[in-house]
Amino acid sequence: MVKNLSSVADQYFSSARPEVASMVPWGVERVLDVGCGFGGLAPLIRAREAQKIYGIEINPRASEQLKKAYDRFWIGDVETIDLSCEEMRFDCIIFADVLEHLIDPWGTLKKYTQYLAPDGVIVASIPNVQNLGLIYRLLFQGFWTYSNSGLLDKTHLRFFTRKEIEALFIDSGLKIELMGGNRDQYSFLRSVITAIPRLLIPDLEVCQFLIIAKKTNAI
Repeated sequence: MVKNLSSVADQYFSSARPEVASMVPWGVERVLDVGCGFGGLAPLIRAREAQKIYGIEINPRASEQLKKAYDRFWIGDVETIDLSCEEMRFDCIIFADVLEHLIDPWGTLKKYTQYLAPDGVIVASIPNVQNLGLIYRLLFQGFWTYSNSGLLDKTHLRFFTRKEIEALFIDSGLKIELMGGNRDQYSFLRSVITAIPRLLIPDLEVCQFLIIAKKTNAI
């Protein structure tokens, strides 16, 4: 039976991300969830005692779910929507698997940094293209095959390594305070075979980077 594509998409936009939510500071006043999907992060952020949660989502089908999950939200393109007239600053701005989908992630991150409170944080998750499985399939099998999710999601427009992520944040006036990652799970045999390259280049086993950053000029 062929899966209902709408149902698959809904699951994609509704997924909870506990590892992302865990990077949101406790008790912050205002959180902006950029590209919030159907609001899967909202309950986890509220559990961290955030006072107000705002969202931006391009998919109009998300409206009904977002009414229940967010204190306020905007339906529109995160790259072009203008929040400057709102005269608000956010203590935490989240980009959970968003920047790689954008035409201009560099300009977009720089724009949203303007909405960040002086001591606020940017929280982001970004796929790692310097991933061993991806490199192996490209070099030894000749595949760069897009799929409905994962490192080669069909909707990814940009690809990043650790160094490119660092450059992205520096260019936006941000200093990375923490950079962790979700790592691939290896079988015992694969773990043994890949031990040396992973020892030499630890990022090879990272499938996704998790970042916390602050303004460079934060007081």
